[in-house]
Amino acid sequence: MSMQQPRKPRMILFDYGHTLIAEPEWDSLRGNAALLRRAVKNPKGVTPEDVSRCADELFATACLPVRNMDREMHQFQFDQLLYGLLQVEFALTPREQERVFFTEGVTYAPMPHVRELLALLRELRIRTGVVSNIMSSRGELERRLTTYLPEHSFEFIIASSEYGLRKPDPLLFQLACAKADLPPGDIWFCGDTPRCDVEGAYAAGMFPVWYEDQTVECIWRDPSHAAPACPHLHIHDWRELITILKECS
Repeated sequence: MSMQQPRKPRMILFDYGHTLIAEPEWDSLRGNAALLRRAVKNPKGVTPEDVSRCADELFATACLPVRNMDREMHQFQFDQLLYGLLQVEFALTPREQERVFFTEGVTYAPMPHVRELLALLRELRIRTGVVSNIMSSRGELERRLTTYLPEHSFEFIIASSEYGLRKPDPLLFQLACAKADLPPGDIWFCGDTPRCDVEGAYAAGMFPVWYEDQTVECIWRDPSHAAPACPHLHIHDWRELITILKECS
């Protein structure tokens, strides 16, 4: 369901995963092993495989029911519960513990042509921000963005974990408008998830852009997702948006 192209935006908000950054390799065993090497107590000799099994069970029983209500569990809460059940202790802070897992167990790469798009936004003086559904802390999300998109600075970064809410909850979109000090009609929202990003942004009064890249594998993509049930701009490549923005009056 397409919609008429609006005027040039004053700000563009982005989702994170598979919108700005891809995560082509997710190796939880490697991340768990890196963490266990730093354990100060592991009386039961827990292995990386043990951690993965427990984490999968915990995600299914504790996280998914919360997510199905558009709510979020923070990574720090999840890790505290996971390693408490396993009787494993660390001398690391929760933030250090999180960083070890995600730097050792996950690889990252900018989505194709996203750097070109962000360069154009800087040239056009269009403000940018990030609103992500993510268990990871805001600090971890910021680390990934500054590491893999170092030339760009987002005005603000909103991680659902910090607020206990997930898109499409309207409060996250309202929060973004408050941080930007802009009405929603001045903002475009770009994301890859039809319900959370596109329908959520449209309901909040923003101009929604459905970015459906099919060239980069995404382990989180739900193949059952239908197209957004609202008017939106549908693109498959950031170069399409570059062309559209250059033509905006």
